[in-house]
Amino acid sequence: MKKRAKTVKTLTALVLMGTVLAGCGGGSVNEPTDSGGETGRQLVFWESSYYTDLETNAFYRRAIELFEEQHPDVEFVLGSKGRPEQEIDALNIAFSSDAAPDMFGYSVGSLVEPFIEGGKLEDLTSLFDENGWRENIDPALLADQENIFDGSLYALPIRRTVMGIFYRKDVFAQYGLEVPTNYEEFLQVCDTLQKNGIVPIANPGKVPAATNRWFDGLLEKNCGIELHDDLCYGRASLDCPEVVQSLADLKELSQYFQEGHFSAEENECRLLLYPGDAAMEYSATWEADTFESQGQNVDDWGYFRFPSGLEQSRSNRFTYGIYVNADSPNKDLAYDFLEICASLEPYQVDFEERGSIVGIRDDAFDLSKLDSLRTALVEDAANPDGSYMATNEMCWPPKLTDMLYEVLDKVILEEITPEEGAKMLDETAQEIEFYQS
Repeated sequence: MKKRAKTVKTLTALVLMGTVLAGCGGGSVNEPTDSGGETGRQLVFWESSYYTDLETNAFYRRAIELFEEQHPDVEFVLGSKGRPEQEIDALNIAFSSDAAPDMFGYSVGSLVEPFIEGGKLEDLTSLFDENGWRENIDPALLADQENIFDGSLYALPIRRTVMGIFYRKDVFAQYGLEVPTNYEEFLQVCDTLQKNGIVPIANPGKVPAATNRWFDGLLEKNCGIELHDDLCYGRASLDCPEVVQSLADLKELSQYFQEGHFSAEENECRLLLYPGDAAMEYSATWEADTFESQGQNVDDWGYFRFPSGLEQSRSNRFTYGIYVNADSPNKDLAYDFLEICASLEPYQVDFEERGSIVGIRDDAFDLSKLDSLRTALVEDAANPDGSYMATNEMCWPPKLTDMLYEVLDKVILEEITPEEGAKMLDETAQEIEFYQS
């Protein structure tokens, strides 16, 4: 294997105006290319800075190497666009000025919907069917994407994140606690911990999505699968008894959060969790790597999905994928790169080099090489009972997401009632025409 893809260019993350974007390589993307050969052609791919270090991202490194072997005369240009919110800003400017890249990577969620509605992204549904990509991707994750994007597939998923409850095994053992199988048992666990001076839940309330994870689990418990999905995708009114009950349950659950949780960040919560002063947190796949990097023994930690108590116990998951510019003159090259990213080899290399468990293909993982925590995460990510999406910008428009975060905080603070919160969500949903007719 080559040490790294030799012709890859990593562009700067700073984007100040449309002219800068054009200077970063985006302006050449839509220029005509010589149809008689590949010499001089570029394939421009934008990513957030989290994923553009090819020394640590073995998946992209190997995929680019394979692409270059197929197309030795094509220059693969990898552009770093900063944090995800900066990448979205850069894409908005680029698409409005015909300077967009051939491809980009981003979460599969509502933030890319304006590009789809504007005809800027290529519908990849036929490619899934022609190339058999569906065979290696959890159908529940594709169904989530189809629900968001009106029945079509615009992104090839390459990464998958599962969210659930991480807990201190030693604290549970000390008080004779078992992993709860339903919500009533979960509240009993919280009550026992609190009575013994342990903070049951370390919640980084300064990060609105953290509190929202609990609300999503409560929706699943109170709504059941069908109504929960209908609420996620605008097929049912948010002013309903199940939303009211979920807000009321969240208010009750908040008594088990640490004092001052509204101003707490993730690392402040870990300062409670690491010495055993707190027992649980609701986080995601990345937490295993965080534990390890901060000197924790990951085998001291356990994981379980939100205990909805439903017979079909779904996981809380989302995906990250690659999109193609509908106006790109290099769609043939983009499709070849997608085909490589759908193949097994890049995932295997990523797993073998750094034990990565975020890939979309389960057949790339050797569970015998994983610790108990990562094994539990992989098993939940592959949960055959399916998954649901977060009721934030993953499947709701930004304005409805902002209202949701406001409602959650105000209900917990008792500034509004759960009934008032449900009405506020419904009014915002109607205002932005979120509901399907």
